[in-house]
Amino acid sequence: MEHTSSEAGFRKLLAKIWQFFYSDKVFLISFFIALNAMVFGQAHFTTEFFDWKVIATVFGLMLVIGGFRGSGLLRYIGETMVSKSKTTRQLVRFTTNLTFFLAVFFTNDLTILTMLPLYLYITKHVENRKSVYLGAAFIVPACHMGSTLLPFGNPHNLYVYNFFHLSSNNLEFFKGTFPMWILGLIVLNLACLLIDKDPIHVDTKPKNFNIVEVMVFVALMVLMATSVFTKVAIGGINFYWIATGITALIVFLYKRELFKTADYHLILTFMCFFIIVGNLVDIHQITTFVSNIGATPQGAFLGTVLISQVISNISSAVLMSPFTSHGMAVLLGADVGGVGMLTASMATLIAYKVIVVQAHGELAGFAKYFAYCMVGFLIVLTLLGLLVVSVI
Repeated sequence: MEHTSSEAGFRKLLAKIWQFFYSDKVFLISFFIALNAMVFGQAHFTTEFFDWKVIATVFGLMLVIGGFRGSGLLRYIGETMVSKSKTTRQLVRFTTNLTFFLAVFFTNDLTILTMLPLYLYITKHVENRKSVYLGAAFIVPACHMGSTLLPFGNPHNLYVYNFFHLSSNNLEFFKGTFPMWILGLIVLNLACLLIDKDPIHVDTKPKNFNIVEVMVFVALMVLMATSVFTKVAIGGINFYWIATGITALIVFLYKRELFKTADYHLILTFMCFFIIVGNLVDIHQITTFVSNIGATPQGAFLGTVLISQVISNISSAVLMSPFTSHGMAVLLGADVGGVGMLTASMATLIAYKVIVVQAHGELAGFAKYFAYCMVGFLIVLTLLGLLVVSVI
């Protein structure tokens, strides 16, 4: 009996481990690539390639973003804005622009998880389904373009910002991201002209949010943002460790359940690709090939965009960075590259999963226009991105 119980426990443990790996395909792929890189490289398993500032800061920001999600602030803002819509086009424009600006501060995942379910709920009785499908698809590029502006707008921005030491000249950073941000906003608003101007009545009343939680997490957001922009060390300890430690302690004392909501798969994916890059430097053929791609800003940008379609924009940014000197091209390539295939970014995959769950009966319609929009935006934004990296 005891032997049988042990076997059952072991099988249960294996099932949990498999579920942990299988539940995030990007992490699963990166894990196997890391193993292969170690086999074909020099079997390095060392933390010397790890960017600890990125890992610590991303973790701290995850806790803060989780706090905002629970406070109800973003949903309140969304409901307040869309309740003023009088036509389908106005509703889609409100949703698209609000998504764009929220993504500047609240990351792609949180913004999509807030705006897309809200949009799908509000539009479930709108008769013009084509316009509804297009509006849902616009939310994805709106997130990616909105998060382009700031270093902490998304994880790959933060990684590239730190890897290429762009913090030494923040003006140079915004000189690259601001034009792409503005162009993205223009493209999104032009795309809204495709939406019909059918009159609608939005029946929603904004729900209140927890003002105390908002104040707490605004303060923690400012703290984490400060750690991104500064290189200060206190008592020999880098400020980003201090900021992350303070954030983790306050969250533990105030709302410890947020630790369960953190995306540990993302942190492990970063670690896997740090291992991959550390071992790839020993494979001459690969380093030569990738270095040739990244020899020019246009090549680095296009290479990052294309690689993103296969292994996600976060992974492509980590992979390309050591083999090129054109950091801004890699950053913009990862931002644009998040649009396209479902594998291009976690945000895109989350958007599709939300549609599958919340609009299952209309999946064919949503999927059709989702695909059209992703390809269209990818082409247009890639051309604009090439223009930006050629000029800056």
